[in-house]
Amino acid sequence: MKVAKRILIIAGMLLLLLVAAAFAIPFLFKDKLLAFAKEEINATLNAKVDFEDVSLSLFRSFPNLSFQMQNFSVTGIDHFEGIRLAAGQSAEFTLDLMSVLGGSGPVEIKSVHLEKPEINVHVLKDGVANYDIVKPSDAPEPPAAEVDYSGFQVNLREYSINDANVLYDDKSADIFLEIKNLNHSGEGNFTIDVFDLITQTAIGSLTVTQGGISFLNQAKANLEATFNIDQKNSKYTLKDNVLRLNELRLNAAGFVQLPTEGDDIAMDLKLSTPQNDFKSLFSLIPSAYIAGYENVKVNGKFNLAAEVKGVFNSVKEQYPAFRVQMAVENGDVKYPDLPLGIANIQAKVDVNSPTSNFDNMVVDVSRFAMKVGSNPFEAKFLLKTPISDPDVDADANGVINLGELAQAFPMQGIDQIKGIISADISAKTRLSYIESKDYERVNMNGRLGLKDLVYRTPEMPAVNIRDAQMDFTPQNVQLNRFDAKLGKSDIQASGSIDNILAYFSPKKTMTGNLKVRSNYFDANEWLTEEAPAATNPVPQQPVTPVGGETTATSDRPFDRFDFTMDAKMNEIVYADYRILNAVLNGNAKPNRLEVESIGAQVGKSDFLASGVITDAFDYLFDDGTLGGDIKLRSKLLDLNQFMTTDPAVAAATTGSTTAPATTENLEPIAVPANIAMNIQADIDRLLYTNMVLENLKGRLVVENQAVVLEDATTRTLGGTMAVAGGYDSKNLENPAFNFKFDLKKMDFQKSFNTFNTFQKLAPIGKFIEGLFNTTLIMEGRLGKDMMPDLSSLSAQGFLQTLDGVIKGFKPLQAIGNSLNVKELKDNLKLTDSKNWFEVKNGTVELKEFDYKVQGIDMKIGGTHSLTQDMDYKIKAKVPRKLLEQNAVGAAASSGLNALQKEASKYGVNLKQSEFVNVLINLTGSVTDPKVKLQLLGADGEATLGEAAEGQVKAELDKQKEELRQKAEAELEKGKEIAKEKINQAADTARAVINKKVEEAKDKATEVVKEKIGEKAGTVLDSTARKKVDEVLEGAGKGSKDKIKEELDKFNPFKKKKETEKKDGGG
Repeated sequence: MKVAKRILIIAGMLLLLLVAAAFAIPFLFKDKLLAFAKEEINATLNAKVDFEDVSLSLFRSFPNLSFQMQNFSVTGIDHFEGIRLAAGQSAEFTLDLMSVLGGSGPVEIKSVHLEKPEINVHVLKDGVANYDIVKPSDAPEPPAAEVDYSGFQVNLREYSINDANVLYDDKSADIFLEIKNLNHSGEGNFTIDVFDLITQTAIGSLTVTQGGISFLNQAKANLEATFNIDQKNSKYTLKDNVLRLNELRLNAAGFVQLPTEGDDIAMDLKLSTPQNDFKSLFSLIPSAYIAGYENVKVNGKFNLAAEVKGVFNSVKEQYPAFRVQMAVENGDVKYPDLPLGIANIQAKVDVNSPTSNFDNMVVDVSRFAMKVGSNPFEAKFLLKTPISDPDVDADANGVINLGELAQAFPMQGIDQIKGIISADISAKTRLSYIESKDYERVNMNGRLGLKDLVYRTPEMPAVNIRDAQMDFTPQNVQLNRFDAKLGKSDIQASGSIDNILAYFSPKKTMTGNLKVRSNYFDANEWLTEEAPAATNPVPQQPVTPVGGETTATSDRPFDRFDFTMDAKMNEIVYADYRILNAVLNGNAKPNRLEVESIGAQVGKSDFLASGVITDAFDYLFDDGTLGGDIKLRSKLLDLNQFMTTDPAVAAATTGSTTAPATTENLEPIAVPANIAMNIQADIDRLLYTNMVLENLKGRLVVENQAVVLEDATTRTLGGTMAVAGGYDSKNLENPAFNFKFDLKKMDFQKSFNTFNTFQKLAPIGKFIEGLFNTTLIMEGRLGKDMMPDLSSLSAQGFLQTLDGVIKGFKPLQAIGNSLNVKELKDNLKLTDSKNWFEVKNGTVELKEFDYKVQGIDMKIGGTHSLTQDMDYKIKAKVPRKLLEQNAVGAAASSGLNALQKEASKYGVNLKQSEFVNVLINLTGSVTDPKVKLQLLGADGEATLGEAAEGQVKAELDKQKEELRQKAEAELEKGKEIAKEKINQAADTARAVINKKVEEAKDKATEVVKEKIGEKAGTVLDSTARKKVDEVLEGAGKGSKDKIKEELDKFNPFKKKKETEKKDGGG
């Protein structure tokens, strides 16, 4: 009894320890596994893998460890930077517990389970795929039984995917596949080379399109299949399997073998139907498979057989042979809730491509017939040699009443459809006969017509084709009439197709002409609202966001045509604009539109253009780059209407040719990406913000979301302007600009009132009446009002005032008051003044320049901030007589009285001088200036006090040097005296030295005072004048030359010059 009790206690303790361990182990290893998993996965994949959290459990898969990642995501890099490949609610891995506890070897993965994953697979045109994320390794490939990915070893026994959505968009093969509500599981021993994989798959919605043809549309699918997997040879063989698509059951047999070397994919597959009732096939027709399909009466027999055999190699463009055969006999359909049915459905189709050469393919639809209501329709079609020389034998005869068809077949998503399609066509000929105009061998005649078509859906405007008629003749196919009402828009068209059989050959181009007319076209009805930009856009192709509602990407339309175009539309409504009298004449190919003339009127703006537009189809359907060379002519072009956010403002602006728009409602213009276009413009009158430009001529280069203006000239503000530069909209919140201006004979007042930049850079312009020239470069960023953000502005250049008068400028008035010189206070004339300037960090620096006014020589330089704070220094040579004639009655603190007071401190008498050198310190602001005066010395640079200090120091240094030399001589003499007298001699020498030093100080002071008095009356004499010239031509020349160099080498956004391009620079 005691033994049993002890055993129970021990067992209980062991069980308790095991349970405790089961709880503890996940917590002990959670942090380790979390860090380990992220590190190892990201080290193994060319992608960014992340997850919010992990959970560990021994109970879910005992005795193994369950490792679950929650809210995981796999995001691409390089070509697919920021594009999500996969994401999901959870990913659970069953791990071998001992491999986790051991720590020395890789972690062994036994099973994988994905919950609610969203998978986006994208393959670009060049074959690059976003799922190819495993990093290549230089190490030899391990055995299939133990695929070792760095810290993980995959030894799968089972896997499952629950409630998944999958999107597969392959641009290289033009295949689009969308799967919704996918549930899939598989069991097999992945640890051995050859094994059976048993799978079960259920799909709630399957859509497949290729080449613009929809093969399946939201079909339901179920597959139970066993695959024999040969991992060593990458061969996958179908064994027992049953596939069900809606009501159609299919059996498949064969294998697919992926290449171990090279690019050849070998395959041998066959498809057959175990049942032969027409009802199962009819369920695959889009919209046919509705709820209650089991109650639909469908009779008839059908057979389907397909096979694919050979090698597929996308690199070599090698394709396997294939054949598809289908036959329908005596079919009829009757939906219980519809009054009419479809009867006498007959079809026999045989598509046979016996080799990899598609020119050997034969498409034989030997019979197709049906009767809708009381109208029969029959057709046949035979196509041979479709690549080299399409050979067609076809007939179509009958009537399809779309109104009756809507009463016989469910039209989901269509509110109304009616109209009559009539056909009586026969064609038996080859394309080569048509191209060589051997019309005797061309048997083609008949007519295809469409009458009174009405088509209404909730998603789009009503379509009403009143009449459309095509006549088939040996020479061509004539579109005699096309008269339609598309929503609010009307369209009339006519034209011809010269070689309609070219449609069947991918190597042939269809030629013809098209004439289009319209009185009114509302483009807004046919433009879908732009969806918010996806967070993970795929380069060079449209993308459906992960987890979002998906539809097939826009299929590229027929792109082998060469048509002459003649289009006229009296009115087009687009966005908030009314485009009037639009015309287009030219030749249209998919990627080359040769425009003889394209023109229109928007408001009072007009334009007429000609030239070439390239790669339009690539731009529209493959996210390529739109190129071209265009010549643009306009009498009036108002850019403000394209920048405003207020339609009322746009209308008001476009309705006027004189009143410029304000900047309140303007916003930056976004230059489209993927456009590389050259535009040569010739515009009589252009309105931009509050500017009016006349006779504008120049070249625009649009590229990389930027516009570069080259060699532009115009007349504005009373003068002429030459402009070069660029506008970059990559950052649309604050677009960048970089311009060089060369302005001639511009009016100060007009310029000041037009440019807010001018107001900040040259506030004095408000007070000047007259004309100026300037050359400057400016760069910075624009604000939301399309005007420069002054805090980002930098500029440098040259300003020349040709002839002007300054009136009411307070800083000058303050200087005139301080000097008591009334000639400086107002109506100051400016003639041929030249100023170099530079703007940095919100400060305008005016380089020193010479100017003479009313007999006063001035040297002016300094800075002012964009907030109008000034710091200027003016060195003036003022005639003493000018100061004296205004001294009578002047205050003691101004003019000659103030200067004489300062001079007397240094013993200087200004009455002995002909000129007075004055340093004028101008600070404060334009509206509240501050003036301080200081006398200058003989060099015209240093102040009087600084000059005195310098002279005293120089004289003292000279006297000290003389005394030092005399003292050394006295000491040498003392060495000859007996040693007993040396101390006495030294004392005597020291006494002499001290006395001489005091005498030298007195003498130096007298000399300096005497020299200052002599020079005070000759301030800025010829020697000083020469010094000023040296300063201007020396020290100042460096900064001016630097500005000149910047002006000469100006190159907006580092655009390559034409000479560089010609020399091979790009």
